[in-house]
Amino acid sequence: MLLPAVQYGDWRDVKKRMRKIVTRIKRGESIIDVMTEDGMLDVAKHPGMVLVGGFMHTGWTNFHCFVPWKPLGDALVDIRVESDPTLEAKIFHESLRAPWGVLGLLSFDNQPWFYGNEAWYQPFLEAAVRVWDELDAVGSRYHIAVQGQSLWSIPNSLHYVLANLGVPHDLLRAPLPPEGPRALLKYVRTVS
Repeated sequence: MLLPAVQYGDWRDVKKRMRKIVTRIKRGESIIDVMTEDGMLDVAKHPGMVLVGGFMHTGWTNFHCFVPWKPLGDALVDIRVESDPTLEAKIFHESLRAPWGVLGLLSFDNQPWFYGNEAWYQPFLEAAVRVWDELDAVGSRYHIAVQGQSLWSIPNSLHYVLANLGVPHDLLRAPLPPEGPRALLKYVRTVS
């Protein structure tokens, strides 16, 4: 799986890079263009965990896949700043075009992107199912509080969306069938 190079490194360095990136995206630049302009890195060729939220430690080189959505989400709902719902929608829908964008939105820390946005459940679900095999192929390198977990076994936005679309909670806590989240689609109710 390829991830944007700007997401890789020590948390302190990635956090600094993200401040500039968040500013550019808030000004209307494409999240895809801004995040990929420094290239992409193959997860299989780079050590470290694939972090999807939680407390970040410095001194370790990892992929910080929950950014820039976490700081963007925080900035877009800041009550001191007039929000732009069209910008939020643009960022969300552009993110669905890339596997790494879907992964970023899957982060538990980015679940607030879905609060009050039920119309986004279906496009997100379709994108997550489309790229699941690629994301799952990373194996047990995902991290949120506990290192070395599969993506399905950690709390994430896909669980939130599936639960809100009617998938029974016991199925969301069970191991994922071999066909991945596609197996759960039969329980999904459509959102109008």
